[in-house]
Amino acid sequence: MKALIFDVDNTLIELRSEYVLSVKKVLEDMNYNFSDDVINDIYKYADEHENHFEKINKQEILDYINKNCKINLPIEFIDRLELKQGENVYDDPDLIKVISYLSKKYDLYAVSNWFTKTQSIRLEKMGVLKYFKKVYGADINYYKPDKRAFDVFFKDYKREDCISIGDSLENDVKLPISLGMKALWKTKNKSDEYQTFEKLTDLLQIL
Repeated sequence: MKALIFDVDNTLIELRSEYVLSVKKVLEDMNYNFSDDVINDIYKYADEHENHFEKINKQEILDYINKNCKINLPIEFIDRLELKQGENVYDDPDLIKVISYLSKKYDLYAVSNWFTKTQSIRLEKMGVLKYFKKVYGADINYYKPDKRAFDVFFKDYKREDCISIGDSLENDVKLPISLGMKALWKTKNKSDEYQTFEKLTDLLQIL
């Protein structure tokens, strides 16, 4: 194996309630006074944008939110949210331990269905960005499970030399396997069909 391709949210970094709170904080900073229901809907439609589009485009995702929430936010909201969500980090010594170790044996990449800038800031603040050769968000790449999200790696690596690592069975496991890659599924469920692990430190034994 030569390349490890990591998902970000709930794989490298646990996704916590701060993501919704960051939506609320940005709106407050912009002097919008929406109810919690509207704020939750804004987050919901931002999240489900990937089900209807190939890539993240700031104007498209804003239009999608505005249309479904029946509001009229400016593009500044997306710009601010992109940066604000980069602040959602926490101390995780195990992450640094695992990623620094694996970077000595493999080329590491991150592929996310969110903005490249947001995820890069988060990985940098958690002390591991320097170990990754590149971070691909859906603004410069494609949303998983579009198979083109992984095509970028096949220019430099054989498919069988790449391992996808993530928590989504469809995006991070089934799709890569269908492309000829290998995959590790982060889950608490046991599987006879797929190789699984529960926590990042398990990778020290697997890889």
